[in-house]
Amino acid sequence: MRLPLLLFLCAAAPVPAILLEGLPGEEITTSPQVLHTAARAAPDSGHGANWLAPGVEDQLSRDRTLITLGKGALFVPAFSEPRREPEIAVYHKDSLVTTGQTGQRILLDSGLYEVRLGSGISGRRIRIPAHIEEGHTFVLPPSWGGLLVETLTDSGEYFDGQYDLIRMENWTSYGRGNGFKEERLQDIKTWILPPGLYRISKTGEGYNSLRNYITLQINPGELHSVELIFDKTSGGNLIAGGIKSLTTHTRAGRHWTYGLRAGGNVDLTRNVDETDVRKQSALFSTDLRTRLRYDHPLYFGVNELFLQNSFLKEESKPLSISSDYLQLRSTWVRRLNAWLGPYVRGQVSTHVFPSEVNVDTAFRIRSYDSSGIAKRDTLDTLLGSFRTQPSGFPLFLAEGVGVNLEWFSRYELTLSTQVGLAARQQISSGDYLARTSNSFERATSSSTLGAEGILIGTLRLSTQFTLDLRAEIFAENGRPRDLLLENLEADFRFFLTRNVELGYLFQMRESQDQVANRFPRQHNISLRLSFNY
Repeated sequence: MRLPLLLFLCAAAPVPAILLEGLPGEEITTSPQVLHTAARAAPDSGHGANWLAPGVEDQLSRDRTLITLGKGALFVPAFSEPRREPEIAVYHKDSLVTTGQTGQRILLDSGLYEVRLGSGISGRRIRIPAHIEEGHTFVLPPSWGGLLVETLTDSGEYFDGQYDLIRMENWTSYGRGNGFKEERLQDIKTWILPPGLYRISKTGEGYNSLRNYITLQINPGELHSVELIFDKTSGGNLIAGGIKSLTTHTRAGRHWTYGLRAGGNVDLTRNVDETDVRKQSALFSTDLRTRLRYDHPLYFGVNELFLQNSFLKEESKPLSISSDYLQLRSTWVRRLNAWLGPYVRGQVSTHVFPSEVNVDTAFRIRSYDSSGIAKRDTLDTLLGSFRTQPSGFPLFLAEGVGVNLEWFSRYELTLSTQVGLAARQQISSGDYLARTSNSFERATSSSTLGAEGILIGTLRLSTQFTLDLRAEIFAENGRPRDLLLENLEADFRFFLTRNVELGYLFQMRESQDQVANRFPRQHNISLRLSFNY
């Protein structure tokens, strides 16, 4: 009799449920989709969904929120870290009931609610119904996808580059994002987006532009990680990008991950001109990038080695070095809490092979004392090869120590600052600077100490209006009187309709030169139209 009764009760259950260890008497309302996603996202199980966060069941067990008498709970899984993901809003009959974060239970009265989540302006947020029952935790199946974007220069350095994110279905703009420098990689926000095909483009680039963009498919239940490569020497053009080719999913320990990317190419060229003169050349290039990363709830560290070389061999000429770059950098952050994290970083840059120039006339070599006064001016009559830089010199060092502060992290307002001390050194030993084709100056070592500060904020006043603010200051030697406004930028965007966006961009920076206008400014008004048939 007991067995049929038990079978009847199981069959009559309104929803599937899990009883987790450590949560006595609480039912977890979920669905097969959530369980499948949890299995894919579980650590060390292949990372099918590429989540940085553990699986759903682990997230539930780690959340210590107690369901009080008469309450139920809503749980939205996190793809990365709750503090990096947009705020969740819960509505009942178009009235805001409460807000919360992913990866944490949100206590609610029993009833039917509408959950609004996602990135971008308010009108773009995903809306999903949720039925809350007393004593139950309702897990919302992730029908959305996640996106992390890192911005790098073509030399492999992280920098705070900006980009626009557009969903290509109906050409819907989701707003502007920006990467961070290496010491703030752990603060990069996670985009929460509906599935679809997206376009990531250089800021200000038209929707239909054929340059400065990449496309990316966002799938439900998956976290996508993208690298954008910018050429800073050409005005910040977007020259490459895509899913990260340097994987960090290979585990070297509980919290350690590492990645390696290596490659090279050979180009052979033979030209025959109008005078029947034949020229042959060969270009050899190699590049190596390694990354060792430590990600712990309390500590975050990134260590990278970047090596790039290219060699040119032309007919009847000796082998020459066209590029030679070696850089080692390390950054560590201590997470005191969700809004405070001190950091320390160091960087070494140099080259591997010595540099030489060929001179065909007498040349001069000048050297200077510590005060900058020329103390020697010699004339060298030897012709041929002259070594300007030995291997490893000049050596460039950079250090920084400071703190990242997250003042506000709500959907309507995000505000963060970064303040710290920065030092730069150039160590010279037997290296020269070429002033003219036959004039060389002996390089001297130098050192600079300064303080820097960065303010980044986003304000959403309504469903149509967004303001992005950025300010950067630097004080050489830490003196307030030497304070320099390196950049001030305010970006206003007003969405008139789904297909019409009005923008105003204001930029200002302080000039160090003795000019009439110390604060050159730039104003830009744009009107974006987008139609898709």
